[in-house]
Amino acid sequence: MKHLITILLLLPAITMWGQEDNGVYLDDFDQVEVIVSKWADKPLRVKNTFAKVPLRNFAQTFCTQYQNYEPNHAMMDYLKKPGNYTWEEKGYYSEEDVRNGYLKIDDGGQFDHSTEICYWKRPNGHALIGILMEKGYEGETIRYALLFYDYNPKTGMMTPDMEIWRSVNQYLQSHKGSCFIDLPREGKNITFTSVYWDPAEDFIYHNYILRWTGNGFVQEKGVE
Repeated sequence: MKHLITILLLLPAITMWGQEDNGVYLDDFDQVEVIVSKWADKPLRVKNTFAKVPLRNFAQTFCTQYQNYEPNHAMMDYLKKPGNYTWEEKGYYSEEDVRNGYLKIDDGGQFDHSTEICYWKRPNGHALIGILMEKGYEGETIRYALLFYDYNPKTGMMTPDMEIWRSVNQYLQSHKGSCFIDLPREGKNITFTSVYWDPAEDFIYHNYILRWTGNGFVQEKGVE
């Protein structure tokens, strides 16, 4: 499912579980902003619980570190016993494609929010991990954090890849209006659609591809 996305702003750090020092509870959108404010300086050691499914290890490592955001709780619940779950069964939807390295947990409901993870193989034997966290309001605006890590299998570390993070977000922010964005469940390219309002022409849509080059992404025009 594609969602309308706006760019996150950073907030001051808060304590775990969304509680500010003054005791005021922060909603899920604020919790995502806090994660964005912290992640760049925090390499993570990958837990090797799922030896044959690297993506689950990446998901477990990230979501264990950043448990503030509700779908990260749901992801941890999912990893206890992976399967195809409906909202009626678990209170969230799960979508996993082990062969293609894709996993998404979506809590559905009136205020839809989700965590989505995929990875790409790099020529040097490393992997690039992409993590997309979204928060929506009644099917309308989605706010998001799109993060990238480099995984070194020799050290077992996920290190924030700031170069790719900056380049991808610069692509997204260079377009008028907002974006619909999809991480790849199939293939290797990120796709997105820019949408903005023109009073003379109604909504204007343009499709784009962020083509995976093996070490980064290059923006190309998509099929209209």
